[in-house]
Amino acid sequence: MSILVMLVVVAWFWIDLRRELRARFSRLDEELQSLRERIATLENRASAEHVITGDASVSAPVPAVYVDILERQVPPQVQPARTPQEPEIPLAAAQAKTTPQPAGGITTEEAHESLETRIGARWLLYVGVVAIVVGVAYFVKLAFDNEWITELARVVIGGVVGGSLVYAGVWFTRAGYPFYGQMITGGGIAILYVSIYAAFNFYGLIPRPVAFALMGLVTAAAAWLADTQRSQGLALMAVGGGFATPFLLATGRDAQIALFTYEAILVAGTMYLARRRDWPALNLVSYAGTVLTLAGWAVLFYTFEKFLVTEIILTIFCGMFLFILRENRRARSLFAQLVQVVLWTAPILYYLASIAVLYEHPIPMLVYLILLSVAGAVIARQVDSSLVRLIVWLAVEVPLALWLDEHLSPGWLIGGLAIVGGVYALTLIGQVELVLTKERRLDAVDLALLHLNGLVTYGLAYWLIDSVQSAATAPVAFGFALWHASLALWLSKRARQDALHMASVAFTLGAIAVALAFDGAWVTMAWAAEGAAIVWLGLRERRAWMRAGGLLLLTIATLRLLDLHVSLAPVGQPVILNQRALCSVFVIALFYVLADLHRRSGSPNPRTRDVLLVAANFLTLSWFTSEITGFWELREFVSRPSAMSRTGHLAREVMLSITWAAYATLLVVVGLQRHCPAIRYFAIVVFAVTIFKVFTIDLAALERIYRVLSIIGLGVLLLMSSYLYQRSRHVRQSASPEAATDPT
Repeated sequence: MSILVMLVVVAWFWIDLRRELRARFSRLDEELQSLRERIATLENRASAEHVITGDASVSAPVPAVYVDILERQVPPQVQPARTPQEPEIPLAAAQAKTTPQPAGGITTEEAHESLETRIGARWLLYVGVVAIVVGVAYFVKLAFDNEWITELARVVIGGVVGGSLVYAGVWFTRAGYPFYGQMITGGGIAILYVSIYAAFNFYGLIPRPVAFALMGLVTAAAAWLADTQRSQGLALMAVGGGFATPFLLATGRDAQIALFTYEAILVAGTMYLARRRDWPALNLVSYAGTVLTLAGWAVLFYTFEKFLVTEIILTIFCGMFLFILRENRRARSLFAQLVQVVLWTAPILYYLASIAVLYEHPIPMLVYLILLSVAGAVIARQVDSSLVRLIVWLAVEVPLALWLDEHLSPGWLIGGLAIVGGVYALTLIGQVELVLTKERRLDAVDLALLHLNGLVTYGLAYWLIDSVQSAATAPVAFGFALWHASLALWLSKRARQDALHMASVAFTLGAIAVALAFDGAWVTMAWAAEGAAIVWLGLRERRAWMRAGGLLLLTIATLRLLDLHVSLAPVGQPVILNQRALCSVFVIALFYVLADLHRRSGSPNPRTRDVLLVAANFLTLSWFTSEITGFWELREFVSRPSAMSRTGHLAREVMLSITWAAYATLLVVVGLQRHCPAIRYFAIVVFAVTIFKVFTIDLAALERIYRVLSIIGLGVLLLMSSYLYQRSRHVRQSASPEAATDPT
């Protein structure tokens, strides 16, 4: 085991020292190049102060007073051109620049010397240390097997050898051999760790507190040596040894507070050393050691009663690693950024561990969720991030929904509603504060959260209330809708767009309240009215998304109305004067009102008005059909004789055909008067359906008198409609010759 540990340590030191050597060679090359540039600059400056004679190799300094005389004696055309931008370059410097140099400014001879030095000074050192460690290990094993030395002597020898190696490494480092000394020091520290571990775990020579204290001293000494010698390898060994100490000295007994106090001190020291020397790898090792220690302790010793202390410990460690992230948020190197990414898993693991620890404790769980909401609101405000706000909201709502599912009882009603309302209020305050103080609109993420917060909050409240008093769910929905409507009105003066989204939440809650409080036709009428109100608001504010939402709700109400039309009428229901007729008239009137609003507001999509008019006429025809069908179905249900039943069926079919044709004729009249092609086309479709019914169903099923009445009635109405089309065309041709080409 000791051999394996030493091999790992030696390999790690070899990698670290190799990296440091490369960095130092790079710095030496840069300094050498800088010195050469400075020498060349000095030579150029000196040459500018000399007078150049005919012999380029001879120059003599001339006093400044003779410079002017010399320049007058020399003809202007032969005077050398001298500019500050192009100083003279000495011959030696020019030759040095033209002579090819190896990369980094190192000659071929120096490169060979560097390779030779690398092999002799480093590789031989590595092999020598490994050979000595292996040889000593085999000698010690042989001594153990033959019992040449006692257990105490073994431990003492290990301690002495380890301490001697540490002392020797420090001496070599101070003597100018840093790599050699750090290698020796690392080996000594490893031997000290193994010796203390053997004295405690194998031989039982020292108690656990003494062993723990000794390993702590070794760790502190290794960290101090790493700091003074600027050796990241020694620092990693110190941190790794510090986190390995609890595992090496495990006794099978729980010491939670002592263990994690030691771990917190170790993390703090690692954090300080990593920041002081810019060694991000230390934080990575510290984080991994903390996670492994927490996981190992939880598997062996965690119980239900230790939740509070455990949660406090988790919070402390999460805060420490978040502080590390904050202090190193401007990391530039790729490795430091990678360490940042890994450390961002700390809050995620903290959240998951906290949920697991507190889930079985109802009140602490609720307190934790509230505190998480507060922390999320503060962080989102500091970083001004809607995404952070949404993530925190989801992180609270998901476990809260699971918690509520297991606590649906009268005893938890007040507490559950309080936590649901608290989370809603914190999220809403953060968004409103953003709109009012920073005076900017909510982005798409915040708008989605605005809708989710209101609707999910009522959903959770409904879940709690329905299990206790289901009749109170509708009033709560009405009250919540009024609250959002009040907020929308309050925000409309400062943030109109956000106020409209708040109003849409109010409308949605109002629709839910109606569905809970009423049934049948009343729900249809309420939803249709709400949809029409949303469409009107969308037209007024020119918001396409609001018009689309209102039309969707109106479509749902229309489908419910059609379902009422095809359902059987209750026994004793009067014709026309009934709830279904009232609902039909109300919804049809809303369609006509919305069509007129689209016409007056100049809607960007004129086809919407035509669709609304066609829908209104279709619902009218469906209403007439349902009333006629309901009337004759009731008569057939009351009448006993089969002959009477057959007569009622025939009369119903004739009445339907004549009603459809008459209504189509009326639509032709209105369409021609209002110059509305959509109504006229719909009338043609109704005529086509009526003709198909008369010639395929009525002629085959009706008796002669009913058949004659059906055909004659349809023919008369078709003739009237045709006459109206011809008359309208004649009038247009008389008024304007160009109108003769009108296809209508």
